[in-house]
Amino acid sequence: MKSFLFGFIITISILMIVFFYSKDFYEDTSSIFLVNSNYNTYLFDDGDMILPTKYKYEYLEDIPNDLLYLLLWSEDRDFYKHNGINPKTMMRAMLINLKNFNISQGGSTLTQQLAKTLYLTYERTAKRKVLDIMLSFFIERSYTKDEILEAYVNSVYLGNDISGFAAASRRYFEKDVDELNIYEKALLVGIINRPVYANPYKYPEEARKEAKILLESLDENNPIFKPESNFESQVNAIDIYPLNYNEEYLDLIYSIKEKEEELNLKGGGYTIKTTFNRDLFNSITPNSSQTAIVINNKSGEIKSFWGGEYSVYQSKKQVGSSIKPFYYVLALDKGFNLNTILPDKEMSFGGWKPENFDKQFRGEVELSQALIHSINIPSIYLASHIENSPTKSVERIKNFLKEDLEIEANYPDDLTIALGTLETNPFNMVRAINIFPNYGIIPEIYAIEEIYDRKGNLIYKNYPSIQKRIDEISVETYSAMNQLLRRVVTEGSAQRANAEGIDLHGKTGSPELSTWFVGYTGNKSISVRIDGKDLLSSSSSVPFAKQIAENFIYTGYNSEVPTYINTSNFEQKADFFNEPVIFLSKGYDFEEYLEKKKFQEDPEVLKEKIENIIDELEYIYPDISKKLKDWMNLNLVDFIKSPYSFIQNGYDLETYLENIEINPEIVHKLKQLSNELSYVYPYESQLINKFLKEKGY
Repeated sequence: MKSFLFGFIITISILMIVFFYSKDFYEDTSSIFLVNSNYNTYLFDDGDMILPTKYKYEYLEDIPNDLLYLLLWSEDRDFYKHNGINPKTMMRAMLINLKNFNISQGGSTLTQQLAKTLYLTYERTAKRKVLDIMLSFFIERSYTKDEILEAYVNSVYLGNDISGFAAASRRYFEKDVDELNIYEKALLVGIINRPVYANPYKYPEEARKEAKILLESLDENNPIFKPESNFESQVNAIDIYPLNYNEEYLDLIYSIKEKEEELNLKGGGYTIKTTFNRDLFNSITPNSSQTAIVINNKSGEIKSFWGGEYSVYQSKKQVGSSIKPFYYVLALDKGFNLNTILPDKEMSFGGWKPENFDKQFRGEVELSQALIHSINIPSIYLASHIENSPTKSVERIKNFLKEDLEIEANYPDDLTIALGTLETNPFNMVRAINIFPNYGIIPEIYAIEEIYDRKGNLIYKNYPSIQKRIDEISVETYSAMNQLLRRVVTEGSAQRANAEGIDLHGKTGSPELSTWFVGYTGNKSISVRIDGKDLLSSSSSVPFAKQIAENFIYTGYNSEVPTYINTSNFEQKADFFNEPVIFLSKGYDFEEYLEKKKFQEDPEVLKEKIENIIDELEYIYPDISKKLKDWMNLNLVDFIKSPYSFIQNGYDLETYLENIEINPEIVHKLKQLSNELSYVYPYESQLINKFLKEKGY
């Protein structure tokens, strides 16, 4: 009796421990409707998926009934009858396990399988079995049967890192789940118990075989399937969509994981639209030493990068002469000009005797030639004279790079900074170079455009914004630098990057262990680094940059850099319609300009020009872009349709009449307008009569 009582107490104690352990375990876990955070859908900028879907949430009412029937028939025919465990199937599995002296059969219900998927490992042990029984009990008490079934169909593992029927349908058949036929549905259900050996990619015949077995097992009175004479041929004809994605796309995904954590995206099921352009990415196949990044220098969107997330965003190396534009711009703003004569002879700076790349001395060179051909000694001389001493000059350059441009780098404290001995990564360089095409503006750089939750609700949208504005440097200086950096490509150290139809500007760099090219067009900036010893930028980074830039044309990203030519006469020459960015950077009032401007262009031509300006200003001057659009809609009118507004807004009627297409209807309308305007606007009325007379009407 004592032994029985002792055994009873021990048994009850063990059961209580298991109960409370599993209860605490369950309460510490997430909802059954949350999945692993890796299971998000990532999109290119055009809305196409970056990687095949690993997870796609589908509500139970959207899952076809015949698929649910096949699932329950295969996995748990008593699902709606039991309370999480099925003693009959468990007993059958136990007998098989005892017979085989191992745990090979599970006898699990859907609820137990769900518990295992969400909370446990896939090991087959008695301990795990007891735990999944208890967890199933708690799940059944917390959720309805339909909720459990919905969670299951969205989380069941179906091979190849895919969770749920909706994602598997897209991956294996390139269809939504409601578009599948009965044979394809049977194949998916058949994967559940054999995800490795019924893998549709590795063992397609085994996957089809499982589909046949399932369909053949159906009761003859089942409501979903009546086998036909060609039943087997239908299964054999299942077309499995090939696995056809670039594994390097994973680098794009890894690069935004930190931002996902910052946005607190938990539970998965999100659709994340990125700024990455697939065509641009696919246009380049880099080798292991090549790294590059391209951004939209107006909006700040990262359009593509190559070479791995670490190399682009973290790996820091000396940048060499690609740093020169950032102190040349300081020198020009200080009072040096493009024709300033700089010495090119043997010099010593505190014991340091720098050399030119070609080991030659030229005696004297113009400032422009020193940058265009990347001549070291005159460049170092220039850097040392930005302030009234070399020490203060180094301090000024370092402060500009570190504080104003916010380039994260390992900085030297001496004049070697003029040859780019600071160490940074391609991302920091491509971000900083934007001050030149944008005349002092650095946009906020981003890679995530929009995020949707699993219900399709927009929960996050990134609007382009300005991160930094460098106002201390004049528009004339930026414009002069743009001229110089264009000449670097057309006649200088980066000539091999020059391509027809591409307004590419930039600067090369050739430090000891890598080569660089950092440059830009009117709306794209690019940073290229190639790692290795004894490389020349002219034969490595420059051709690689050209290869990327040439694809700007084919991916719709090519535009020219706005340049103001006559820097000595800016006040007289500034024109909003020809150089809007320069006009606004100078601080001119565009509304006053529009009030005084007399337009010579045909309204349709003018409208097209204004629309282009609106696009150009949309990101860096969004308020002005909107005002200009409102002005265009209000004021840009056709004389025939709105003659009074046309005249009152100062449009040139003579130019309009010269470009008008004459037909009887237009002639009739012009005669009417001439009579109508003769008292209020007699001059315009006379112009119309003169025009009609010249045309023979």
